This record gives sequence, C-alpha cells and structure tokens, in this order.
Amino acid sequence: MHKRSSEDGRLLGLIAAGDHQAFREIYDRYYQKLYRYSYRMLRKGEGANEVANEVMLEIWRGAKRFRGESKPSTWIFGIAANKVRKEIKRRPPHREDLESLEKEADERITADDATYRSELRENMRMAINRLSPKHREVLDLTYYQGLSIKEIAEIMDCPPNTVKTRMFYARKKMGVILQKMGIGGEI
Repeated sequence: MHKRSSEDGRLLGLIAAGDHQAFREIYDRYYQKLYRYSYRMLRKGEGANEVANEVMLEIWRGAKRFRGESKPSTWIFGIAANKVRKEIKRRPPHREDLESLEKEADERITADDATYRSELRENMRMAINRLSPKHREVLDLTYYQGLSIKEIAEIMDCPPNTVKTRMFYARKKMGVILQKMGIGGEI
C-alpha cells in the first residue's frame, strides 16, 4: 500500500477510537479536495460546503466501517460521491444559459498567457457542466482526483468496464461541446 494510504488508514483507525487529533489530520488532508470535488460536481458550488461537511461528519461517525478493503481515499470519495448524487437528485434540473455560453465561446482570447489559461479553465468548466452527472463524475474522479478505473468503479458502484464506457462517451461528448463552443478538437 502507498505510504500516504497506510498513514490515512492508520488515522481512520484512530478516528474510530475517538481520536480528535487524527480526525483533524484527515480533515486537513481531505476537506479542500472534497470541497473542490463537490463544487465541480454540483456546478457553481451550490451545496459544496454542505457536502464536504457531511462527508467529514460521516468520516467521524463511520470510521469504524472502514475495513481497509480499499484505499482510504477511495472510501472517503465514495462517501462524497454518494452525497453528491443525493444532492443532485434532490435539486430541480439545472439549465445552462446557452446564449451566454455561446457568447463566451465566440470571444477571442487576446490577453496574456495567464488570462488565456484562466478563460480556458472557465470554458472547460462550462463544457463539463453540460455533461450528465455520471459523465461529470467519471471525468472528475479520473482527471481531478487521479483515481484508477478500479477505484472509480468502487466509488460509482459499477463494473470497471462501465467506467471505461462512461469515460469514452464523456470524452466524446466533451469534444462535441468544445467544438460547438469554438474551442475545437477532441480530448
């Protein structure tokens, strides 16, 4: 097991025994990652703090359930993924303002490299927001969280081949969306 994983596993064991300092360490390691994951998945961050806080509470209450059958990060992001899915289901469908997306995509980037990267990140965020929740989730867990197909399959509670299929279609759809936004190319 990776050094960080074994340390996180040790901390979860201490949390299960009620160790507040161990919880503080896990909190410091994961809260921002959980918040950013929730923010990207929920679009514009509505509810991201609540989800991240709920996950941390679940870690405190449920650390006894961690049996070491997966990496601690997989277990933690599994909790987050379930909470995000519940939050998405609870909300009314979200509609992007297509006119504003097209207007932003038509604007030509003329500023320096930093501005270019910032706008590109924003366009990517808007494109990702136009994907289905399952496609957003698989892209986020792969590219932002750096998880393996096996870990993502555990988190999404589906076979690894389903993860691969979702990744294939998510990339394909992203290519179409980016081309329509004037960014072009496949990813």
